[in-house]
Amino acid sequence: MNLLPLILSAVMLSDGISYSYELTPYNTAVITSAYVPDYVTEIYIPNTIDGYTVVGIGSSSFMGCISAEKIVMPNTVYSVGSGAFMSCNSLKEIYISKEVKNLPKDCFFACPTLKNINLPENLESIGDEAFFGCSELDLYVPESVVYIGEDAFGKHTDPHLNDTVLIHGFLVKGVSGSYAETYSKENNIDFIDMNNYKAGDINGDDIVDSSDASNILEEYARASTGIALMFTKKQNIVSDINSDGIIDAGDASAVLEIYAELSTSN
Repeated sequence: MNLLPLILSAVMLSDGISYSYELTPYNTAVITSAYVPDYVTEIYIPNTIDGYTVVGIGSSSFMGCISAEKIVMPNTVYSVGSGAFMSCNSLKEIYISKEVKNLPKDCFFACPTLKNINLPENLESIGDEAFFGCSELDLYVPESVVYIGEDAFGKHTDPHLNDTVLIHGFLVKGVSGSYAETYSKENNIDFIDMNNYKAGDINGDDIVDSSDASNILEEYARASTGIALMFTKKQNIVSDINSDGIIDAGDASAVLEIYAELSTSN
């Protein structure tokens, strides 16, 4: 659908946020920019402005909203422009409209505190550097995604090297056999299917044995003595055998039990 603008207007809502928007040929609105006061930490993007249904978030429209910690997008929106939420430095959580099928390039570029996001079940593509620099992101990529652009996630700029590098321990959750798994493997990014993974395989060699138990005990020792922890997000998941949220000797014992059972069955 072509969303060429007809009219440019601006309006301030009761929450103090000022929106500029364009009308499409179908008498619907696309937000082109937003002024967000410093005291506003939660943004609930309206589903209508001046009586017009909001169907789009334009390029760079919320870029640099440094106070926003949570953003909720109405399900009337089906189009999001490039860089729409770039450099929202305090953003921790965002709800994406279930009607959005494409996340364009730079959409959440340099949102370092972004952790919680829902990607719609019918999402088809994630553009170049869409989540570049989002080091805290807890990301589940739905099976519907068939295209992921260059450096879309799991990477950031190392200030010492002045170069793009992998985010240590970044984890992509998804479905085994999906494009997200293929992309992750091609880019050396950890991937896990939460419904289909080998519990206890800490070192990723597809074998559960005594070395995995030793790795758990070493991490437990680090935690007990205050030494910096070494496990990645994926290792934390596969090593927490009893699902109590703690990596300890009990998990190591459970891994040894798994190893013993596998050895006996073979």
